[in-house]
Amino acid sequence: DSVSSISETSQYHVEHLTTFVLDRKEAMITVDDGIRKLKLLDAKGKVWTQDMILQVDDKAVSLVDLESKNELENFPLSTIQHCQAVMNACNYNSILALICKEPTQNKPDLHLFQCDEIKATLIHDDIESAISDSKSGKQKKRLETLRMISKADSAIPPPPRAPAPVPPGTITQVDVRSRVAAWSAWASEQGDYEKHRQYHEQEETAEMIAARIDRDVQILNHILDDIEYFVTKLQKAAEAFAELSKRKKTKKNKKKGPGEGVLTLRAKPPPPDEFVDCFQKFKHGFNLLAKLKFHIQNPSAADLVHFLFTPLHMVVQTTGGPELASTVLSPLLTKDTIDFLRYTVTSEEGQLWMSLGDSWTKARTEWPKDHFIPPYVPRFRNGWEPPLLNFMGAPKEQELNHLAESVANVAEQQRKQEMKRLSSEPPGVPDYPPADGYAFSNTAYKRGPLLDQGAAVAAFKQTVSRHVDR
Repeated sequence: DSVSSISETSQYHVEHLTTFVLDRKEAMITVDDGIRKLKLLDAKGKVWTQDMILQVDDKAVSLVDLESKNELENFPLSTIQHCQAVMNACNYNSILALICKEPTQNKPDLHLFQCDEIKATLIHDDIESAISDSKSGKQKKRLETLRMISKADSAIPPPPRAPAPVPPGTITQVDVRSRVAAWSAWASEQGDYEKHRQYHEQEETAEMIAARIDRDVQILNHILDDIEYFVTKLQKAAEAFAELSKRKKTKKNKKKGPGEGVLTLRAKPPPPDEFVDCFQKFKHGFNLLAKLKFHIQNPSAADLVHFLFTPLHMVVQTTGGPELASTVLSPLLTKDTIDFLRYTVTSEEGQLWMSLGDSWTKARTEWPKDHFIPPYVPRFRNGWEPPLLNFMGAPKEQELNHLAESVANVAEQQRKQEMKRLSSEPPGVPDYPPADGYAFSNTAYKRGPLLDQGAAVAAFKQTVSRHVDR
């Protein structure tokens, strides 16, 4: 609806799935070959999507960074050999395929994009009409096509720009995350965690204990999923950085080559807050493993401790050392967790653990009583929320709701302060990592080495992919 003339640019939000080089030796000749390989990669969990803007005008199709608005790639219409929409062929049900070949390239590239907001068929029509008008020298087809796309798009109500407002908390209206956080905060404030746990276990029936264990297992599995996702994200960034470095070494000039823009975007490390979230999930995971050590198997709690130390070492290494992890105070490890880790970890794992400092090695009772420990509210990538334990009595439920309101208010104030702090910091992440590793905007970060622990991570992923069983 914003297009007033054929010279203006249309924009579409897409997800870049992958790029293949069309090579007869690799049995990669057609779009169908690319879709078959995409299915194989997807089945192995090796497809990493990257959000970006795809722009079309009367001269080129270009890819633009969603955040910085920098142009990543530019494909002049004359270099686009083939454009095709592939619908409902696999998990990615609206794929736009572009085959492009610059004059300097020996072999064409096949770029695949998932198109959710505007279907691939409509974007395909836009590109094809632009190519047709470019060849004929007449501005006719694309104008009609853009009008058709505008009508088709307006028939579908756009998604809301912001999430629905959260209603004010009351005794009966408190979100699940705050309730879970409140329970954790209430438990930790009782002083001695072990006495509190033993006291309540005496009161619980077998059914109550089973429900509590089942909930903790579910939370643990979601924590493992999120850690695995984050580690894979780091690996993919490292792979893109390695490929980018290789291309830069073999290039004869400084001009950006085909595909380097997308690689540059993919090589960017995650933002600092995602590292903090991952460290918090490691700590919460260790606490849950200590609670579940007598209740889980295949793998056991001790096995999972060892497997978690592999990605923990990797994430610490990526941030350049233990400095950032040592600043992650909440959640504190429980006394039971600290005793369990001391008994379980190897000497090498123990060295890493001790290097993370007091926030990882001291229980709540070892901190001054007036030292504020922020409540930890776990948030999961897929939006999952832990189930409530419905066997609590009404008085306890009412007390918990009151506490949850205060916890939620504190957490919201902290979130606002953190957002204000981050917005005042000038962005310092470079367009691509320096030659010796990653760089980060936060002063707590240092350059870290590239990740090269594929076998160890594969073992970790194989373990957690089975999920914890009771």
